[in-house]
Amino acid sequence: MIISIQTSTSQLSLTLFNDNNIINHRTIYFNKELSEIIVPKIKMFLQDNSISFNDISYLAIGCGPGSFTGIRTIISTGLGITISHNHIKSIGINSLAGLAMSVLDEAKNLKLNYIVSSIDSKTDDIFIQSFKINYIKNKSIPFVVNNDIDSIKIENLYNYFVVNKLILKDILFIGHKYNVAKKLINLNISQKLEQHPDSLGVGKLALYLIRNKITINETNFASNKFKPVYVRPAQINIK
Repeated sequence: MIISIQTSTSQLSLTLFNDNNIINHRTIYFNKELSEIIVPKIKMFLQDNSISFNDISYLAIGCGPGSFTGIRTIISTGLGITISHNHIKSIGINSLAGLAMSVLDEAKNLKLNYIVSSIDSKTDDIFIQSFKINYIKNKSIPFVVNNDIDSIKIENLYNYFVVNKLILKDILFIGHKYNVAKKLINLNISQKLEQHPDSLGVGKLALYLIRNKITINETNFASNKFKPVYVRPAQINIK
């Protein structure tokens, strides 16, 4: 079994997978410090599904970018779980890639070539990254990273596409400020109701890598360690 975890400012997202099936998905809203509730909520989620950490083979975590506090908390929690239960293997996922994975089928149905993901930076900027979809059916990775993570103002979105040589009609946009992006530019906007990273996308990407026996560290959006994905200089240090 795989459990995947993703967090945002006020939401904790948990998903449980068995083989190719989603067993359960839960979004928990909180107004306390995430560090106070994350472990009890994960344990309760497992108990509600009549399983324990002994039944888990993989733990997949969305490692950012995002808020420094959220990244620190979720990675510290993941490290604590895998140290306490050393049979559980770690998969750290770039949250922008997890967001892209959540709309991969939608993009393919539209026959688009790129997915552009954006995440709230907690400032006036957005964290943004583009992914080129892989249509080759040979158990290869679902997409490749097209450019490094960037931090831009939404008003500069069109310039971002120009600089990265992206053609508007080939793009599916998903994520933070999608409604503003739609007003600014004639874009294909994902129809996904939840336009922020969640554990479904993180877990689906981890499951894809496991199922197709892809060496995780050979991708540039996943790791077999929980390493924080930062865009700005880190305010914390996790070893």
